[in-house]
Amino acid sequence: MADLTVSIIIITYNRPFLLKHCLERVLAQSYPHKEIIVVDSSTNDESEQVVAQYPGVINVRLRGQRNNMPQARNKGIAASSGDILAFIDDDSMVQPGWLASLVNAYHDETVGAVGGRVIDMPEPFCDQIEGSPCLIIKPSGRVFRRGVGLLSTEAREVDHLPGANMSFRRAVLEQVGGFDPHYILVNLREETDLCIRVKKAGWRIMFVPAMAQVHFSPRIVQNPYLLERPRYQFSAGYGTMYFAIKHFGLHPRTLTESLLLTGRGFARAAYYTLHFVSGSAAYAVGHIAGLVVGIAWHMNSQLRATSAPKIGRGEQVGTEQVSLPVASQSESLT
Repeated sequence: MADLTVSIIIITYNRPFLLKHCLERVLAQSYPHKEIIVVDSSTNDESEQVVAQYPGVINVRLRGQRNNMPQARNKGIAASSGDILAFIDDDSMVQPGWLASLVNAYHDETVGAVGGRVIDMPEPFCDQIEGSPCLIIKPSGRVFRRGVGLLSTEAREVDHLPGANMSFRRAVLEQVGGFDPHYILVNLREETDLCIRVKKAGWRIMFVPAMAQVHFSPRIVQNPYLLERPRYQFSAGYGTMYFAIKHFGLHPRTLTESLLLTGRGFARAAYYTLHFVSGSAAYAVGHIAGLVVGIAWHMNSQLRATSAPKIGRGEQVGTEQVSLPVASQSESLT
């Protein structure tokens, strides 16, 4: 088999610092047959200036749109020439051997898509928990994605791939089409949508743990689940429902599962609301208790004295101090 050329398509939006580190990691991959394409939807020129530092990197500038991810990926595809198209985000730090592992998986000509490990946990903790990923799609349209960052060694066939670390044969995308631009905002399910079309066309999808990257998403860290802005919550619900109906139709099983997911969402909202209310009440009570003790501290000299206890040296600890016998000089020399 001739050497495969890989087009690595990086999507970025207003994160030049992360983009620079991402590019350095990709350029350090030893596999020579690669091209790097940055699709930049930034509102300023800082990311473009970063790309200009690397003459071999292709820059595709999108102006006037807030990085609809499917649209950006499709622009990257149009600018590419590789046999394999790999997609990562600007906050994806690929690990040594990432590209070689990707290419090796495509030596099996039945494989149409390959993805790999996405490590959200920092070192060394990321390698303490082992296990296989769960990347399946149920007949109802429900999608499971768990364990993609766990330490594992064996490649396995899956139903879909993590969007921050996935790749496809160009011939496959020419057959099934590109990314669906109807997924919006957080673009939930846009990569799953493409993967299910690849499987329906008869191609295998492989998860290869050695194709690893460290991925950090500030948005997720700063805005935990259910604390996202409403428009992102809308996008998640929209993407989930659109995906299920598009690929599984108006089947009773699909609609029932969607209603159950909605119910679980309300249950989680009630749970977090209860914790928020009870936590706020406890915080207020703690403030009052602290106020009372603080006033007492100002008014009571004995309380002030005990708040800064004197520190001694060599004090006896416990109920009895044990003394060990000291050997005589003659004993110590024998």
